[in-house]
Amino acid sequence: MKTKRLLSLIVCLLLVSALPLTAFAKEQTAAERGYEAIMATDYGKNIVFPKEESYLEEWKTLYCRKAWYAPSLWVESISQLQSGVPCQPMLYEGTQVTVVAEENDMSCILYRNINYKSCAGWIQSIRLLEDFPGEQHVVGQERSGDFEKVDEVGLSWSKSYFPGAQQRYTELAEPVKDCVGFTFEYQMIAENTTWKEIVFGPRTIWVNNGEEWIEAGAFPYPELGAVYVQVWLDEPTDITAIATIADCHAPNMFDFRQTARDYLILPADGAGQGTSAK
Repeated sequence: MKTKRLLSLIVCLLLVSALPLTAFAKEQTAAERGYEAIMATDYGKNIVFPKEESYLEEWKTLYCRKAWYAPSLWVESISQLQSGVPCQPMLYEGTQVTVVAEENDMSCILYRNINYKSCAGWIQSIRLLEDFPGEQHVVGQERSGDFEKVDEVGLSWSKSYFPGAQQRYTELAEPVKDCVGFTFEYQMIAENTTWKEIVFGPRTIWVNNGEEWIEAGAFPYPELGAVYVQVWLDEPTDITAIATIADCHAPNMFDFRQTARDYLILPADGAGQGTSAK
């Protein structure tokens, strides 16, 4: 009898030890998850946090709508408009945001500024859209198949210029290996001239594989506004940096923002190498 009880106890212990630790961990509340996400940003300590009941169980992914007479919108530090409290970094048209809480017709959002810093703040919920508000383009030949995806990689502006130009480019914190495509956002945020026609024109996207720059294609840019581009590469490429070069009369006069995400990766088994026409 003692032997049977001992065996039963051993079996139970083995079963318990096989369970993941998360099975015993207390599930986080919406408030705990939201608070942690805000605090994880570079500007999380600069805002008044949402009330506990204001946090969302399911976060929302939205886009900043076009502002009136400006390329960006103010982001408040508290859930109140024109509060007089110092604002957070500006939110530019088309920027993707994550809503973690809603309060007083305001949304508490997580986003990245033009220098790729992670931010948190409050903005009117009506200022956010479900769909990207600007022009959308595709460059390159679309590929068919199933791909792995890397949502985001840390980004920073380069200290040096693109070869033969006076434009800085975007560097990735770590290379994205065997990339076949990614999504790209671009927006001119200051013309710095009254002759606007000299700063508009096609933009060519270049990617660097760690050894050389490779042309990935071009998209039109005839007027102000945010642009969303789905980029497809001719072959799987390691990406360490991304640049845009303007084909216009004054390619170095204006200021712009750009960002990349949703990198599509060729699976290890090589699936997804086929292509289909755009």
